[in-house]
Amino acid sequence: MYASQLASCSLTIWKALEASGVESRKVFEQAGLDPEKLHKPGARFSYRALRRLFDLALDHTQDPCLGLKIARYWHPSNLHALGYAWLASSDLKDALKRIIRYYRVVSTDKEELSLVETKRGYRFALDVSKVVWEPIAMEYDDFFASILNMCRISWGEDLAPLVLKIQRARPPQRCVAEFARYFKAPVEFASNQNSLLFRKNDLEKTLPTGNIQVARACDRIVDEYLTSLEGTQIMVKARGKLVERLPSGEFSEQGIAKALNVSVRSLQRKLKEEGTTFKTLVDETRRDLALQYIKDSTVSINEMAYLLGYSEHANFSRAFKRWTGVAPSAAR
Repeated sequence: MYASQLASCSLTIWKALEASGVESRKVFEQAGLDPEKLHKPGARFSYRALRRLFDLALDHTQDPCLGLKIARYWHPSNLHALGYAWLASSDLKDALKRIIRYYRVVSTDKEELSLVETKRGYRFALDVSKVVWEPIAMEYDDFFASILNMCRISWGEDLAPLVLKIQRARPPQRCVAEFARYFKAPVEFASNQNSLLFRKNDLEKTLPTGNIQVARACDRIVDEYLTSLEGTQIMVKARGKLVERLPSGEFSEQGIAKALNVSVRSLQRKLKEEGTTFKTLVDETRRDLALQYIKDSTVSINEMAYLLGYSEHANFSRAFKRWTGVAPSAAR
């Protein structure tokens, strides 16, 4: 699926930029993001544009602790129906399982969330080994700080995990101190995993906001949105046709439009409405597949070029270097 994120999640970045004295609208527009989508239920931003937003936010603030600051503006309502289902969950264990079950609403990249019971407690983990857009440090910080913020909104401000393990490199000392204040727990940087370990009693404690009828009603809305997301996005359908046709080299705009039973003009209009173009979609599809193939040692670099629809190996090498900054052989 085309990698995207629920647009309203970026409201926290908007607010953090404003609090830092930065003109948020200007930064969002520089990243190619429509600020009006922030308040439109169901609207989504592509990860490519979001990565530009993250980079610009860091450039404008020069704040290595920005991810933690962003999380302070998080609220479950940023997730619309899923957020209200969170608030209506019977306990934090139920809430975290709900986030895991419906995380594709938040992100269509291949992050994998899990909640595992251990001898010490419940480990909530984020696996990014299969993602196309590997998180930068700010995203790791924001993700876990936001999860804890959501838990505290439901449970209470005194909630503290047993430990945070995070793959991102150790930040400057002032950020280390801010991590300690925020999480109220030991933090292991440069870890081999991304996880928060919670006490069992904390996650199994009945929440005062729990309401099973409300939670189920919100779940139905989320299910309907997921069905709509997967079934109607033209770029998702077009990407599927591209993946099928790239090896044959027959993936012209006219051919894809015909395969989708729409006119070329209609395809162009619908892609524009979803914030992309056919040329960009082809390039991003090739890039996403290349980043998957490069990890598979059974696929040679020549085969990769063929599978991505390149008639010349040199053309593929140039494209790969443009995407990643290095040649395919160096990346492997």
